[in-house]
Amino acid sequence: MSEGTFQLKVFSGRGLEVEAEVRSVNVPSETGELGFLAKHCEYVGLISTGIAQYVDATDAAPQRFIASGGICTFSNNVLTLLADFVDLPASLDKGPLSDDVELLRTQLESLSLFDPEWELLSHRVARIEAIRELAAK
Repeated sequence: MSEGTFQLKVFSGRGLEVEAEVRSVNVPSETGELGFLAKHCEYVGLISTGIAQYVDATDAAPQRFIASGGICTFSNNVLTLLADFVDLPASLDKGPLSDDVELLRTQLESLSLFDPEWELLSHRVARIEAIRELAAK
């Protein structure tokens, strides 16, 4: 590994999704975006549904993917994401999503934050919005 880089490993239920030597990574979290650089302090936290982005060691254009829930850890210059789902740009279904998201938003408005279904629907809406954003680029 060269100076100023670290390892990124992204896993989902399908196995290893991304493995790269990177200069920086941004990950969605419930409290905002988390940013990681080489030699970051040790960290363990939750990730939320949204677009994650990394710049590889060659400083090429940023690579993006959708991470849906899970945890991330940074230790010994390795950032590991254990995501519930990972959607890579090449595997995105770019079909019509507008009807789905509007229906889900309507359902969300009828639920209380304390309803167990609220969190599930909220993550589904966030995933659809992230797919739309990633597909538009």
